[in-house]
Amino acid sequence: MVDYYTILLRAVTAPGAGDAQWRSDIYDRARQMLSNQMRSRRSRLPMAEIVAEQAALEAAIEKIEAELAWTDRGATARESDERPQAANERDIASDITLEAERGPIAERRSLSGTAWLAIAVVAAVVGAGGYAFWAKTARKAPLPVKTEAPAAAAKTAREVATTKDGDLPPGVDGGSSDPDQSFFLRRQTTFYRTLQPVGTIIIDKLQHLLYLIQPNNVALRYGVGIGEQCIDLAGLHRVTHKAEWPPWEPPPEIVTRRLAKAGTLPGGPGNPLGARILELDDGKSSIHGTNAPKTIGSSVTIGCIRLANDDIVDLYGRVAEGTSVILQ
Repeated sequence: MVDYYTILLRAVTAPGAGDAQWRSDIYDRARQMLSNQMRSRRSRLPMAEIVAEQAALEAAIEKIEAELAWTDRGATARESDERPQAANERDIASDITLEAERGPIAERRSLSGTAWLAIAVVAAVVGAGGYAFWAKTARKAPLPVKTEAPAAAAKTAREVATTKDGDLPPGVDGGSSDPDQSFFLRRQTTFYRTLQPVGTIIIDKLQHLLYLIQPNNVALRYGVGIGEQCIDLAGLHRVTHKAEWPPWEPPPEIVTRRLAKAGTLPGGPGNPLGARILELDDGKSSIHGTNAPKTIGSSVTIGCIRLANDDIVDLYGRVAEGTSVILQ
């Protein structure tokens, strides 16, 4: 099924995005265009699949509006907002079940054709929104955290080309943040329902997001990059050690692949571990900064769980040794 959430979120949080009415117009266009596409293919698709696609779009819209509302309200939880949403989710599930019981459904087929049509629909909405509406308000990016570094010789990102995965070679400083980073990956307060205690770190590797749980179903959300060292890391861990501007020694496989030279690189700008590190209890994994903030939101070769330096400095100040870290 299409990831309507990610696609629509990029549309309504892009530079120049407007207010609630502006977003409502975007959503209506998406509904209408999806409905038209599904209607044209109805004879070849089971009704349950059509209903499921429409339900997925509505669920994505509700999730986006809930997150934006929590961000704008400064993360004040309201139970009255949650009950209608839960009821609506039950209604959607009932509708899908009802449609499935109306007649036999053939073995589920690949929705690749439908998925691509739906992606085209939402992409068209994004494009249309760009020129059909103009912004009434602009979202402000969080203020950068001042990151003081020890003196170190490092080349700037302009002096050296990136690697194949978009990363910067060790010793190259790409800055403490990415000014062009999408709103979705920026540090922000968001609604997050969990049974985990306040202070827990939850890392969603698939979405490239890190959540620091706060009271009242709220979390601080950070965008992250995932390095090969932690691509398969999962389960419950704990922070065992914290350090500022840690040195970095490339693993043997990185040296063998000629991605870095053997030896220890002192802490400072250009160091792949960035401004701070939170070491985990397995003795080899960590949450750390980066010399390449533009890689946040992607998977790369070097490192473990990376944040932009401004973000890791912020997280470092909020987290104590012994903090639980859940990777999923």
